Amino acid sequence: MANRSYLFVGDHEGINPGWRAGVPDLGQQVLAEDVYCVPLLWLAMFRPADLVTTTFPPEDPDDDEGPIEATAPLAPKGRALAQLDAALPSLHEIFDGAGRLDDHAALLRQGVEEMPGRFVTIELYEIAVLIDERTFYRDLRAALGGLDRPGPPGRARLADLAQLREGRPFPPARLVLDGLDASDDDCWNHSRLLGVSFLRPVPWEPARTASA
Repeated sequence: MANRSYLFVGDHEGINPGWRAGVPDLGQQVLAEDVYCVPLLWLAMFRPADLVTTTFPPEDPDDDEGPIEATAPLAPKGRALAQLDAALPSLHEIFDGAGRLDDHAALLRQGVEEMPGRFVTIELYEIAVLIDERTFYRDLRAALGGLDRPGPPGRARLADLAQLREGRPFPPARLVLDGLDASDDDCWNHSRLLGVSFLRPVPWEPARTASA
């Protein structure tokens, strides 16, 4: 089973809502998902001060490993969207030569705004455990900090967290929505910028039609 990250927009004021019992309509609070990465523009909605660490009880009370400590970003929707807008000049500087991300960010903004919840968070523990957790969280904090202070290391950290395939321009924001011809690398990078739909439609993909 693939390790996944999930972009949540909901009223639960905490991280990893999928780990909490009793959160209503949980699947409908997931705007998008991706595998083996955390998409770049999801990250752009947060800064180091938004990182929250919480200790969760083990799923199995008899688990010898004990409680699980997890860290994830969490912000009110308004702040997350303001930070997304504020990050764009830095992203254009960090990824100089790859093109602009204004249209991509506008589609993500639309998706987040259309969700009824008050908070935005990324469930990313499954990505953190792919490598050493301490290293992952260190790099995550540094990458988010680099959105306000662009520098050479920032590109490598962000590209690694998002698993972008470097050395090519960013694919068009409407690549999937308009069914444009694209290479495998461009399709890969498009999802590493925005993620892909989970249960809800997303503005950057065609709406799914019910099968007969």
